[in-house]
Amino acid sequence: MVRKLNEIRAFIPGTILNVFVKVGDTVRKGDKLLVLDAMKMDNELVAPMDGTVKEVPIKKGQTVVKNELLVLL
Repeated sequence: MVRKLNEIRAFIPGTILNVFVKVGDTVRKGDKLLVLDAMKMDNELVAPMDGTVKEVPIKKGQTVVKNELLVLL
């Protein structure tokens, strides 16, 4: 699978604990996007680059699978 820098995907199955961005938000590299709970660990996923949020197909409380799209910049 080819990974694109503007696609933030689940690196492990888990549950979305919190989402900090919405479509149209401007983010800077390192800004917190969401928290993914996996194996009893809270993982903060951050923006890999500056950009504008184009899509957030997940919501708080949702269970996600490995490689599922979480945020598109």
